[in-house]
Amino acid sequence: MLATRREGAAVAAEVSPDTPLLGLFLPYTPLHHLLLEAVGRPLVMTSGNVSEEPICKDNDEAERRLRGIADALLLHDRDIAMRCDDSVAQVIAGAPTVMRRSRGFVPRPFVLRTPVKEPVLACGAQLKNTFCLAVDDTAYFGPHIGDLETVAALSFFEEAVERMQSILSIRPEVIAHDLHPGYLSTRYALARSDAKLVGVQHHHAHVVSLMAEHGVEGPVLGVAYDGTGFGEDGTSWGGELLRCSPRSFERLATFRPIRLPGGNLAMREVWRTAYALLDDAFEGDPPVDQLRLFDGVPRKALDTVRQMLRRDLNAPPARGIGRYFDAFGALGLTRTTSTYEGQVAVAWNFVAETGGGPPYAFSVDTTCDPFEIDLRPTARAAVADLVAGMPEGRVSARFHATLAEATATVVERLWESKEPLPVALTGGVFQNALLCAAVESRLSKEISVLRHREVPPGDGGIALGQALIADAILRDKD
Repeated sequence: MLATRREGAAVAAEVSPDTPLLGLFLPYTPLHHLLLEAVGRPLVMTSGNVSEEPICKDNDEAERRLRGIADALLLHDRDIAMRCDDSVAQVIAGAPTVMRRSRGFVPRPFVLRTPVKEPVLACGAQLKNTFCLAVDDTAYFGPHIGDLETVAALSFFEEAVERMQSILSIRPEVIAHDLHPGYLSTRYALARSDAKLVGVQHHHAHVVSLMAEHGVEGPVLGVAYDGTGFGEDGTSWGGELLRCSPRSFERLATFRPIRLPGGNLAMREVWRTAYALLDDAFEGDPPVDQLRLFDGVPRKALDTVRQMLRRDLNAPPARGIGRYFDAFGALGLTRTTSTYEGQVAVAWNFVAETGGGPPYAFSVDTTCDPFEIDLRPTARAAVADLVAGMPEGRVSARFHATLAEATATVVERLWESKEPLPVALTGGVFQNALLCAAVESRLSKEISVLRHREVPPGDGGIALGQALIADAILRDKD
């Protein structure tokens, strides 16, 4: 459970950097009880893996991979049959929300309002991967796999799928996968020839996962905010307002894109994203000399990025709200790099002052289809505040207020002009408790709001939506 660290807590800051939260869990096995009773103090424990790699499964593997990292290893004479990471939960806007669904929850079933016609395996996403098996009126999540970025992680994924199919006696006749051709989960699906394949758009799956959790058949107005997801036009989406049912979706609104100089490199070297944001907001003349962020960036690197943007060379557009968090967080916190996914966004969230001020200006272009929310005025105003010496906590608070105000403005305009649908808040950005509460508080009391509880808001929850969408699409074809 993610809980707020007490003032003066005797826990090293390095245990949970960039956040006031600590992950706490109680001893849940007899061995844990005996160990903690003997030690007489809290222990800092890990899942037993190197970053980006699966959990170690046996003693020899742990000795080999972790001996140089951990101070001690808790070994056992019983073999581990199946890797299963700890689940993670947090209170978001007054309600407990499962962020990672694994030990203790898996394979607890979800009862589906509409049974699937044929058994379905949904392969999930690339990051925070979980898969889902659905048969008749029941869906089962697999254990938390993690990021599918190594051969070891893919092997764990394949092993977990086979084991769950065996335990539940399910042989899928349909396999659902993300549209992104580079995801290892997609490649796994495409390599299987024993079932019908259905590609599912990433944010559509986010929304339908939330609908399934609440037993809503739709349609709903889905607000799907995350870092990235492959769009039907081949670009990166992630700031989407969609009219959704399991069978289909209509893209009603999105955010003006930020270009990513260097592609995925810009997600690690976040100063690149910040530069691209400013280049757009200041019409090609970003005030880099006035901002401390760029003091630590070599002039040659700045010149290279400038040329990439001018020539439209390896600088793909991205509409993800996560990229806006990266850009504004880099500027406000003077962070040039991010060492893990979401690091700068998390830090930018937790630095925000309570009641930090009104929203910045923004605009909405309703002449295009879909509507486009434009945060260039926000960027210009935030830069002016930072240059004038405003504390970063106040700028962060105003940035959060701007996102919430822009979202509520467009939702209510669509709600009034289109049809009064339930509003579904989903995607990894809605793990941000401040933003989630701010959006909900700004929406009219007449609007019914759906939020996650048992299904993770992030990519660990999309497999359920993939399964139901694939079933609905094949029913239509039949």
